[in-house]
Parts: sequence; C-alpha cells; structure tokens
Amino acid sequence: MKKLKGYLDNHLAGDLLAAFDEQDLCVSYSEDYRKEELCQVHNSCELLFVESGEADYQINEEIYHVSKNTVLIIGATDRHRFWFTQVPYKRYGLNVMPSYLQTLPIIGGYLNIYQTQSQEGHKNLMQIDGPTFRRMVGIVRELHEEAQEGVEGRETMIYALLLELTILLKRLLHAESQEHSETYKIMNEIKNYIDLYYKEDLSLAELSRLFYLQPNTISKNFRKIWGKNINQYIHSVRITNAVRILEAGEVGITELAEMVGYGNVNTFLRQFREKMDVSPLQYRKRMAQMMQEREEGGETWEKTKNF
Repeated sequence: MKKLKGYLDNHLAGDLLAAFDEQDLCVSYSEDYRKEELCQVHNSCELLFVESGEADYQINEEIYHVSKNTVLIIGATDRHRFWFTQVPYKRYGLNVMPSYLQTLPIIGGYLNIYQTQSQEGHKNLMQIDGPTFRRMVGIVRELHEEAQEGVEGRETMIYALLLELTILLKRLLHAESQEHSETYKIMNEIKNYIDLYYKEDLSLAELSRLFYLQPNTISKNFRKIWGKNINQYIHSVRITNAVRILEAGEVGITELAEMVGYGNVNTFLRQFREKMDVSPLQYRKRMAQMMQEREEGGETWEKTKNF
C-alpha cells in the first residue's frame, strides 16, 4: 500500500483528489476549509461524517444542509460543491468505489445506500444519536488504521468494518437489500458496463443488443434501480472521467473528447459545461489556481490514508 503524504486542510489536495478516482477506499479528515467555487465529481462514492460546524452542499441541483452528527452521502459521478455556514467545520470523509463494494458479500446488495439520498432520506441521517454517530466515526478511524501495509488479515477486517457501517446506515435509512432482485442484477451489470466501457458506443440500441433486453425495458428499469436517466448517467460517467484526465495533465480538447467517448467536440463541450458549469479550459485554469493557493497555504498533520 502506498503511504500518502500530508494534505492541506481540505479535500482537494492533488494526490488525495487522485485517490478518489484510483483507490478502492480512501479515508480523510479535514477542518476549516473554504467555499469551493468549482464543482467536483469523482468515480467514488463519498460519505462525510460531520463532527462540528455546519455547511450547505449542492449535489446536482439539490441543496443539502449538514450539521453536527450528520452523515452526507454523495453518489459516484454526482457533481457537488459546498459552503460553510458555521465554523469550525470538522468532518471525516470516506471515499469508496462502488465497483469494490459490489464485490463484498451482503454489502453488494445495498448499493442503494451508497447513492445520493433523497431529501427525505437525508433527514434520517441528520442529528444522529451520539452513540451511533460515534460508532460510525470509530469505524472510519479503524478503516484508516487497517489500510496500512503489513496489517495481518486487513482485507477481512476492512470488510467487517464496512459491513457494520452498512448495517448502521441501513437501519437509519430503512433500506432493503436488492441482492435477490433479478432486475437489480441486470441493471447493475449494465451500470458496470457503462462505468468500464464509457469510451464505446453506449446507445440504447447497442445496450439492447448486448444485454438482450428491449431499449424501453433498459431505460425504465435503469431509472427505477438507480434513480437516474440512463443517457444522463452515461454523460455523467464520461464527463467525470474527462475531469479526472484534465486534473492529471495537459491534453487537447479534441483528444480529450475522443478519450471519453465523444465523436463530436461540440457535444462534449456542451455536456461538460452542463455538468461542471465551466468549459474544460476554464476548469483546468481554475483548478490550477486553487491548487496553487492551497500549496501556499501550508499543510496539516498527516490525516489521510488510502489503499
């Protein structure tokens, strides 16, 4: 396991941001960071455990308020930004890849927990009773420790900790397992295919041919299981990966469009701006400026581990 260096007092430091898209699991801790002017997206699901302070998060088009003893769940590829409303604002973060979660027994049937919740579901994760919230934070801290190299039986322990966390969230959200649903299984296969082959032809006609289902059946059931229009999800995955490539280094816009599955540059630019509120070039410029400001701001103690 790679041991990460210390990070700035926020969760946009370069290496940590990369870890959100490259590691199966990443634990972080931050306090007192500023409003983010840019939208963020990443391929991992993000869970925030707020210990103190208050903030508002815009996830896609919805605003979610968080305060002490609140858990906020941000689904993979969902764009988000945040604002402080009360400081000091302190939170633990757990980023985990859906593709990793679905390989774990029992947990794989509860991927609906690891999606952005409805406003009604989010209310169930606000002002959680002290013992339950402290136990969840304790699990996150233990995951941080178990992620170190050389820890005997760490994969089994990590699974046990994630299972306990999933059960606690299940109770709060009153979620039901979907592991025995045939519709869920096939829609999960389609989602996995999109996540993996986002560069390829993902028209409903092609997905229909690959999975032996009618286009209307795919469209209706994908929305039913994942709460998203399938075409919107395809664009979301492609733009999320475009952002990841932009953050990793210099690349031309035409090349970038082709790398994430767009044959038409104008379509790519339209979808990017719709998702991120800025053009690819503006995003790259603003990200570079933000990273420079954070480098000049100093580092905090080593609070982050990934595996």
